[in-house]
Amino acid sequence: MRKSCFVLMVSLLCLSAVQVGAEIKWDSSKFMPLSEITPGMKGEGYTVFSGATVEKFNFEIISIEYNFYPNWHVVWVKGSGENFEKTGVAGGMSGSPMYINGRLIGAISLGYFNQREHANLMGVTPIELMIEVTQRGMQPNVSYRGGSRFSFESDTVSSGIEMLPLMPNKKHIPEMRTRISPIPNRFESSAQLQMPVAFSGLPTGAVGFFKQFFDSYNLSPMQGAGGAAPVKSSPIEPGQIVGLEFVRGAFTAFGYGTMTYVDGDQLIGFGHSMFGEGNVNLPMSGGYVHFILPSTSRSFKVASPTQPIGTLVQDRQAAIAGIMGSHPSFIPVNANIQTMDGKVHPTHYEVIRHRDFSTLYTLISLWFIIDGIEIYSGDHSVNVEAKILLKDQPNLVSREIVRKNVYSSSASPGFQATRALTPLFSLIGNQYEKIDVERIDLDIKMEDKRKTAVIEAVRIDKNRYRPGEKIEVTMRLRPYLESPIIQTGTVTIPEDAPEGLTTLLAISPDLYRSWQQTRAPLNYQPTNINQVIKLLQQEQNNNDIILELFVPKVGMTVQGQEFPELPLSMLSVMTTPTQTGEGGLTRGTTLHSEKVTTPYVVSGSRFLRFTVDRNAP
Repeated sequence: MRKSCFVLMVSLLCLSAVQVGAEIKWDSSKFMPLSEITPGMKGEGYTVFSGATVEKFNFEIISIEYNFYPNWHVVWVKGSGENFEKTGVAGGMSGSPMYINGRLIGAISLGYFNQREHANLMGVTPIELMIEVTQRGMQPNVSYRGGSRFSFESDTVSSGIEMLPLMPNKKHIPEMRTRISPIPNRFESSAQLQMPVAFSGLPTGAVGFFKQFFDSYNLSPMQGAGGAAPVKSSPIEPGQIVGLEFVRGAFTAFGYGTMTYVDGDQLIGFGHSMFGEGNVNLPMSGGYVHFILPSTSRSFKVASPTQPIGTLVQDRQAAIAGIMGSHPSFIPVNANIQTMDGKVHPTHYEVIRHRDFSTLYTLISLWFIIDGIEIYSGDHSVNVEAKILLKDQPNLVSREIVRKNVYSSSASPGFQATRALTPLFSLIGNQYEKIDVERIDLDIKMEDKRKTAVIEAVRIDKNRYRPGEKIEVTMRLRPYLESPIIQTGTVTIPEDAPEGLTTLLAISPDLYRSWQQTRAPLNYQPTNINQVIKLLQQEQNNNDIILELFVPKVGMTVQGQEFPELPLSMLSVMTTPTQTGEGGLTRGTTLHSEKVTTPYVVSGSRFLRFTVDRNAP
């Protein structure tokens, strides 16, 4: 009996696995191949114009265009019917099923801008191309990370403040700023229906900000009606909304199209790709259409998510394909936001797991939420404690990145707060291992006063010091819109400091990292994930002034570790012309550094030179 039960259980598990992995089969009684379609044939299409009710409209075959894209053919049709002619073809209709004599011929996928009559000319992707997508496998890709179309570049910007000379004709340390540059979408077509992405809570003008990123993914951001639908669930059937919740919770972002065909626990839709990333693992949700916004350019559906319905597993040129049931987890973000009036706003949202979009949406959601409940601009200070907890992995030395810092300016407080979450770019986008974020916790407190100050001058008592002696440093700071103040600090010369000319650098934390990257660039080029995490844990507090003692003594960085006092014989071996990539020279050596805490977010730097002399008075 036990043996029979065991055999039955194994059989059921195997059957379940087969069902999940099986593709949608061709059925000539349900589907019409492209070879049978001719101009002049008429049929019916189905889509949701409002709510969650699928409605019918009519169409007529105009022409067939082969290889519109490589191996992608298009059936051009003309739509008609009272409901359709009010809106024409619209963004979000991608995937709407099209039938001739009760047989499915394909799904709406194309629609030109600025059509003269009712925007009724549209392209249909043949159903056989869409079914072929399911033959690539109907199982989630558990190693999926998401594509990467955003490049990260360093923009060298002069600080305009006196800085430590490093070499001839280089009079200041450059400030390194990261710029995100979307890579253009090579397959974008003016006719392909872009996937609308509806947001809730967007400030005015934010859609334009998103557009630069979304163009590379053929997505169309739009403002308004991105919040909750009036119903909690919607049917899973051809013609209904299917999409992806990029963000859900306090801030929502929902990208969507239409289901084309449902077979058991499997579905296909869109008639074109979403991101074009192949075998994927993304959460699918149903949706509710508030209305179709008519436009003389091209209309689009305005929709909101309803319930999660399963997992998107294929994202190919001709269609998306998914399986109903469970869905991948989101990254939870928990924030306690204290506004300037002392009130605390507990805030929670979740973000999809994707190499590009996880970080983008985590930061942008926080930015918009804070600006929505506080101010968009104006003098302020923001104290942020951010904890990024990583899922446990055998190779990780540390699972937690903590950023506790203060930011102050007249710019958006929401934007300032997001600076504490920039480690996500390096973690999620790293090239060494797939990293999963377990959760993100934030504690944010805002004040209605700008607390910034610039380092104007630095003074020391004499120009000759002995090794081991303590240097008293006097600094003049100029706070924002206030009179200058004096800040003092000390730094001790190491007992083993070499005699000779030494530089004292008083520098703000923002510039200190740039200075160190210039002095020893290979220290900031990690070779594994643990070195990435270690670098991210080294952030300096913005209200500190760093006092550093520096000598122009050459050292070397080898595989991310600095060796400041290598013998000349070792330096010569490591810098031979017969090898490269093992290490590199440093432009000087840091002897010692100490911090001076101030009430301000500090900017700028100054330096002085003095002599270390064992016989100094």
